[in-house]
Amino acid sequence: MTSPRLVFEMMTAERAVRRWIDARAGGTGIGAAGAGVLFHLAAHDNALVGDVTAALCASPSGMSGLISRLEKSGFVTKSPDETDARAVRLSLTPLGREAATTAKAVVRDLNAHLTEDFTPDELAVVARWLARASTLHP
Repeated sequence: MTSPRLVFEMMTAERAVRRWIDARAGGTGIGAAGAGVLFHLAAHDNALVGDVTAALCASPSGMSGLISRLEKSGFVTKSPDETDARAVRLSLTPLGREAATTAKAVVRDLNAHLTEDFTPDELAVVARWLARASTLHP
């Protein structure tokens, strides 16, 4: 029996999930990566950029560009940290909160679609495998 191509399937699925979210984001233009930032800020408002970057396992350079786009679109504001002049904090704007709510509904629909017809035991195996993949570090 041939081994499943799990890494290939995971990478293909990741791209499909991003396209699915991007297509249903309601014209917000935030995309899947931007939704991750908004979700984090909805739970941790006024967060340090470095904390958001770490929480999303993103690169600093990629996060910098994404935050600039989110700020230009009016979803987030940047402000200096009160204790460290080099650090920057992020907060959601009212538009950002609205976009986060829309994106949460999109992700909820996606989760419902992806988990349909799978048993809880099957989903537990998938979750365990993905959690293991998430622990990889270069």
